[in-house]
Amino acid sequence: MITKNESADLLAVPRSKRIVFFGDSITENGTYIRNLEAFFLKHLPEHRLEWINLGVSSETVAGTSEKDHPFPRPCVHERLERALAETRPDWVFICYGMNDGIYHPFGEARFEAYRDGLRQAVEQVQSVGARVILMTPPPFDVASIGGEALPDGKDMNEYSFERPYVKYNEVLERYASWVQQYGEAEGLTVVDLRRPLSELIRKRREADAGYRYGDGIHPNEDGHWVITQTILSRVFHLELERIPAWAEVDGGDSEFIRLVGQRRAVLNAAWREHVGHTNPNKLETPPLAEALQQAEALLPAIERAAALEGGTESAEVREWMGFARTDFYFGGRECVVVAPREAAPGRPWVWRSEFFGAFADADLALLEQGWHVAYCRLSHLYGCPYAAGQMEAFRAWLTAKYELAPKPVLFGFSRGGLYALRYAALYPDRVAALYLDAPVVDIRSWPGGQGAGRGAPEEWHDCLAVYDIAKSAATPAEANRLAGEETDRLLAGLTAPASAGVPVLLISGDADLDVPFEENGAVLERTYRACGGAVMTILKPGGGHHPHSLPDITPIVQFVLSSAANRVQ
Repeated sequence: MITKNESADLLAVPRSKRIVFFGDSITENGTYIRNLEAFFLKHLPEHRLEWINLGVSSETVAGTSEKDHPFPRPCVHERLERALAETRPDWVFICYGMNDGIYHPFGEARFEAYRDGLRQAVEQVQSVGARVILMTPPPFDVASIGGEALPDGKDMNEYSFERPYVKYNEVLERYASWVQQYGEAEGLTVVDLRRPLSELIRKRREADAGYRYGDGIHPNEDGHWVITQTILSRVFHLELERIPAWAEVDGGDSEFIRLVGQRRAVLNAAWREHVGHTNPNKLETPPLAEALQQAEALLPAIERAAALEGGTESAEVREWMGFARTDFYFGGRECVVVAPREAAPGRPWVWRSEFFGAFADADLALLEQGWHVAYCRLSHLYGCPYAAGQMEAFRAWLTAKYELAPKPVLFGFSRGGLYALRYAALYPDRVAALYLDAPVVDIRSWPGGQGAGRGAPEEWHDCLAVYDIAKSAATPAEANRLAGEETDRLLAGLTAPASAGVPVLLISGDADLDVPFEENGAVLERTYRACGGAVMTILKPGGGHHPHSLPDITPIVQFVLSSAANRVQ
């Protein structure tokens, strides 16, 4: 199990880890692992992570196999002890289920074997001191299979991977639901693959009724990218919305990704056969030591190709609302800077802490007046202290790179308010002013929903994990108490920006059902004024959480220009 000290470091991207993947043919294919290695080699080259793919086609964790399978399905327990001894992992990903139900209708005995097998695997991995990361079984898409799917009521011997049960996806849903419940109860990280992949299928099929999700079992490259994206989010806290140029499915001309794929092919085969398995289909491969040398020899060419294809930043310039927008990566995170046609004296800038481009009338007005606008994606970190540290690294780099004013005006919309307030509390001398629009101030209110607001249960679960509350709280009441302490710390920290003279513009609706004003904005207003800070509040009668901003943005623009005029330097 992860200790408390270790868990405090889980938000940071690790500098070095040996990461091992166990799974079936989807993992053996390894495209998502190739993408993960490529992402780190391209955008975080100083983080030297070792990726070991031990996926084996047809494998299960339950030891189940259908009658007409060409050979008895391999079981990971036949090789797990040996594999752990050979690889000595720091982290272990485990993804089984697709084959474990053997494409039959739901059966309690098979389900019990799956649960027992997964528990046993988790315990064995933990016994060697490695962190366990579970992944739910991906979806089964019956509309994409090439053959016949069988309905209920058939003889059990008729169902197989070649003639799967027509509702097999519902069977996998039960398996996945259990994985999530079990993982949460054990304090494990669980990566839910089903929902984002199912959403991919839905969206693709809405756009093209003939879309095929691979063969219904194995995803296409677009599915593997979704798996990559989900792992980066859930495990590394790196949120990506756009697909990097090297990962474009129809790109095909990236020398960088071709070389990474060549490296992965050498390593995947060598590790698979070195550890051994009972799948009769073996791969031709040199001994592991030789394969490791071959893979290492490819790194200089990979690094050169990465540099030629944009380097770590991979900056791309395009037009946005009539202005030049540059998308780039910093610290593996998606970032944006929009330049005015002519910079104002002192090169001032607005910093969107979340939701770049949303309700952007004030942003655009300031661009017209010579301000830059910037953003660094730190989504799903809920304004925790780690996020603020990442924000400061971004600010320092951006101001040097683009010669911007050292003190930006932060725009904190909704949950972005948490980020803006935390940053101002920790770095008050780096902030010119704060414009907070329907800001979240108390995480118990949102996403917790512990007061008058509707709350967001999934985000609440994630928020408690980010603040390291989930493992410390034995009951919901205890979690609520600890969350309250976090809010108290945030509010106490506002003495610093108030003392530094950072002005605040607060805009909220008095009928906000998502982030109620009385539980958030009003608390901020009272606290900041009690600390001696200046707050200008505009309360919109009958206003909800949306729309943000004002129909007439003049007060916002005037606040930014007047209150920041003597503080941006």
